[in-house]
Amino acid sequence: MTTTTTNSPHPIPVAPGLPLIGSLIPMIRDTEGFLAEQYLKLGPCFRIKILNQTLIILGGPTAAEVMAQNTGEVDAWKVWEGIIVEFGGRQVLTMLEGADHQKYRAAVRNGIAKSRVLEQIPLIMDLTRAGLDQVAVGGTLKVVPFAQRLVADCIGILTLGRKPGAHLADFMTYWHTQLAVHLVGSLQPSALRKPAYLRAKNNARAFAQEVLDQDTRGMSSSYVEDLRALVHSNPELMNHDELLFMMLLPYVAGLDTVVNVFSLCLYELYQRPEVLARVQAEALPLVQAGLPAARLREMKVLHALVLEVMRIYPIANNLPRHAARDFEVQGFQIKKGERLLMSLFTSQRDPKLFPDPERFDIDRFLEPRNEHRQKGAFQPYGAGAHTCLGAGMAETLLATLLATVVTHHPLELFPKQFKMKPFHSANLSPDARLTLKRVQ
Repeated sequence: MTTTTTNSPHPIPVAPGLPLIGSLIPMIRDTEGFLAEQYLKLGPCFRIKILNQTLIILGGPTAAEVMAQNTGEVDAWKVWEGIIVEFGGRQVLTMLEGADHQKYRAAVRNGIAKSRVLEQIPLIMDLTRAGLDQVAVGGTLKVVPFAQRLVADCIGILTLGRKPGAHLADFMTYWHTQLAVHLVGSLQPSALRKPAYLRAKNNARAFAQEVLDQDTRGMSSSYVEDLRALVHSNPELMNHDELLFMMLLPYVAGLDTVVNVFSLCLYELYQRPEVLARVQAEALPLVQAGLPAARLREMKVLHALVLEVMRIYPIANNLPRHAARDFEVQGFQIKKGERLLMSLFTSQRDPKLFPDPERFDIDRFLEPRNEHRQKGAFQPYGAGAHTCLGAGMAETLLATLLATVVTHHPLELFPKQFKMKPFHSANLSPDARLTLKRVQ
């Protein structure tokens, strides 16, 4: 990547589309599938047109390289500005670059470290079992709401010292409306003026203020205190409204990442008896021993399952950006102000990196294959300075939750032949019909 220009840059290829609407239909039907197909046909830089808008797609290792080497060429300011301004703030962690971004990350890092999970494994197991025990033999469990409640409770305790309680519905209404308006574009801005949304936002803000007002002494997580300290030492970097928003961030971040991966792992496990048996055989002796923190790494098959789910179902690595200045990448000229989509996930569908990429195969991530270790092949948590800070917490929490679920009550898909609707990241969550039945 360079910020200089050549005399004759390569023309950026354009994905196929129809007059007027461009590539709207395939993008609605299967965003990730369409982009992955065009990546293989057109290369790592191409343009798509949707109605009167144009997006430049940077894919795979090229997108990762641009993000890793970014010195101000791309940013996410415009992507997140509408969300934080509507909340009453000016800027937030995901919008910032350089030194300010690093200050923010330093303040957040300890509060969302994987050590938070390792210190609370018995509590997480108890919460999981309590949720499962509410289902009688022969009864059914709706996976997505179960996952939303369980993950929100765990993340709330680990970072903020409290569960969301009745406010979970408010968080979901607030956050999903924001995503639909500002990131996905599936709702008009008028949705932000509807009474139900305004009520949910006000309730979420009130909860955030309660969190700030609580006595956090004695908590294992330093999340709240570290952010308070950042406001005190850098008032120009964060104001009170922005601090309130950060009190909600652990919840909203987990609701559309950990929840989705957890739900999709359960779907894949319970339709694949041979994979389920491997995961159970590996996890059972560790669960019986109380899941010792030092032994979580022994669950290599379970970890491979999580990675394969994230490969097949991209959750957080199709990232909108804007060009902050003119720059060139691989001979293609990008102009300041152009809308970009950093489609890191496209390499995950590349048969040169992942043979037979449409096949679900957890052994890709195990010795001796280790397909994900090829350079630029697998970037599920983003790339560069904005790589997800909560990746360690997320993976450790997922391992604990999944190991507990698969070794507690015998479960099966209900109905047994259930097939989930195709999942795309713009859907916000997997198929709400996904159900498990307790069989003993």
